[in-house]
Amino acid sequence: MKIYGIGVGPGDKEYLTVKAARILSECDILYCPIKSEGSVSFAYEIIKEYVNPNAKIVNLVFPMNYDKDELNKKWKENAKFIADNTVKNKKIAFIVIGDVMLYSTFLYLKEHLIEEKIDIDFIPGITSFSAISSSLGTPLAMWEEGLAVIPASKDSKFDLNKVLEAFDNVIVMKPSHNPKKIVDSLIKNNLENNFRLITKAGTDEEVIISDIDKIKDKIPYLSTMIIKKNGMNI
Repeated sequence: MKIYGIGVGPGDKEYLTVKAARILSECDILYCPIKSEGSVSFAYEIIKEYVNPNAKIVNLVFPMNYDKDELNKKWKENAKFIADNTVKNKKIAFIVIGDVMLYSTFLYLKEHLIEEKIDIDFIPGITSFSAISSSLGTPLAMWEEGLAVIPASKDSKFDLNKVLEAFDNVIVMKPSHNPKKIVDSLIKNNLENNFRLITKAGTDEEVIISDIDKIKDKIPYLSTMIIKKNGMNI
């Protein structure tokens, strides 16, 4: 048995790769991660027009909490569900936002799927930060500049200052997890004007924020931040 883990990009349906589109058009069963019962899969909304009209669409819940034991139990349960419902000679796919190999939901399933004797093919997708860099017209890195990609965390150990000391360019994934620490770090490092926050990149709801006052209290979900110590170049 085999499953395709597919990255569908950050939001623009035209960012989907040709290979991903082909597999989606051929798949018999498509698994879509959702955060709770009855919620909508953002990943599916991006690529639904490419999906085989006869495919069975299955939503799987991946709760958004930080209890590792509970999460691991759910990942194992979902992997077993996929294994039990995978029919021989059928094409199976699982979609995620962005790139499948970067902080994706599918990676939590990977080891459990292997335990269930399921082979995996990974299909990369365009990352949110690649998309926003192009949208802004500002490079991620040039010459010998360094680039760091870090996830914001609600944990007290999250320290953006240390990363800014070491790298010229920093991408902060999931910045909604800790807006206060991010804002404090920008101010401390005199980078109030050297960032852009993009929400729902590549969609009709895309918003670009450059005013630090607008992110002091809250940062929207599905956001990515780019920080450039040498200036935004836009």
